[in-house]
Amino acid sequence: MASIMRILAAAAAIAGSATASPNAKLESRQAPFTPRPGYFPATGDDTISGGIFCIPLNELGSAVANLNLPGGVGTEVPRAGAPGPANGPYPAKVVTDPSLPGHTLYVLSTPPPANVSVPFIAWGNGGCAMDGGATYRSMLLMIASHGYVISADGPVAQQRQSLVSDLRASVDWALKGGADKYAKIDRDKIITAGHSCGGLSAMSTAYHDPRIHRVMLFNIAIFQDNRRYLLQEIKVPVAWFIGGPKDMGHPGSEKDYKLLNAGLPAYKANLDTGHGGTYVATNGGKFGKAAINYLQWQMRGDEKARAILLDPASEGSLVKDNWSVEYKNWD
Repeated sequence: MASIMRILAAAAAIAGSATASPNAKLESRQAPFTPRPGYFPATGDDTISGGIFCIPLNELGSAVANLNLPGGVGTEVPRAGAPGPANGPYPAKVVTDPSLPGHTLYVLSTPPPANVSVPFIAWGNGGCAMDGGATYRSMLLMIASHGYVISADGPVAQQRQSLVSDLRASVDWALKGGADKYAKIDRDKIITAGHSCGGLSAMSTAYHDPRIHRVMLFNIAIFQDNRRYLLQEIKVPVAWFIGGPKDMGHPGSEKDYKLLNAGLPAYKANLDTGHGGTYVATNGGKFGKAAINYLQWQMRGDEKARAILLDPASEGSLVKDNWSVEYKNWD
């Protein structure tokens, strides 16, 4: 519980010291989203960070307290590891690009061969921080090294919280060709993903946006039952990577997984870490391994990666790494 409260305090500090967002004028004209059955806004934007699937910050502390989570962290919490070397076939680096202000990019150091198409990931940070993915840098570089271009909200150390429009801006940029200087982006392989508040922002970005093909949520799910009806508007496969019963994302992920539209593919894996995952470990640790294998299976049809995710008996399976796994509607 202490680690969760530290996250809440950090989010409150970011919100309290927020500087003007490039989208502030848009957000100031927008009425706050109020959930009610049968009401589906046109987009997932809201005046709060994380969008329509998220919870207002002033309600978060009491919501977490009401979950009655076990105290402490899980048995799988790692020690911090040295960054890299990333384990993919392509060297990767961190850059900023003036054509996409307010974001940090994780890209291949040199473009891959022309016949290699590359998926694009829009990443939201924990606390909806605008910090360029600093906490997840080792994992994001590792993923990029396998042939992905990733945009994380925020230049390093910008003190405001991100909005859904920040994630959407990176998707717009990639689809308009902004990322093509780094690799040939496959317009049919666009993913939104994120940790904690950033994960709910990823889901809110995918809401009513047919350009998004997968959603990945790390250590988070919807908090408030009166927002779950919105899940019926999610039309693409969703994956949750959760930190077990000590994770504040755990109770909601159990509900959300069950409430997705009938027939929609979904994946849910739990590792006993609590809310912080294993992102500080080299290459993102076990969460990094789970993420890249899910991506390689979904984006490139990698059968070995699929087995690691779905077959407990396979070499290097997540189950052998102490994950508990549940999935549905995968052929």
